[in-house]
Amino acid sequence: MSMKLNLKLLATRFSQTKDGPPVSEDGVNRYLLEQVLRPNLEGDLLRLGEIDFDAFDADDVPALEDYYDKLYKASQNLSQFVQTLNRVPPASKAVRTFC
Repeated sequence: MSMKLNLKLLATRFSQTKDGPPVSEDGVNRYLLEQVLRPNLEGDLLRLGEIDFDAFDADDVPALEDYYDKLYKASQNLSQFVQTLNRVPPASKAVRTFC
């Protein structure tokens, strides 16, 4: 079965998306998000002594965990989308479309 990709439609859908994070950051403690999670995701591992435990409550940790789980799921979905795009073979047009 041959798969076709409508690039015009894909470009339109991408242009209709809103700028912003792929997952809502609402309810996530800013300190945990910006000073703990993001640096760790970028490979800047923190030491336990570097964490300001006064900047968040124990109740903030499950919200961060939920945010991370959603972020991971969005990453998996994007990866699946890219894999699908990679499986679409290039196709030539019968008519010249540019000079």
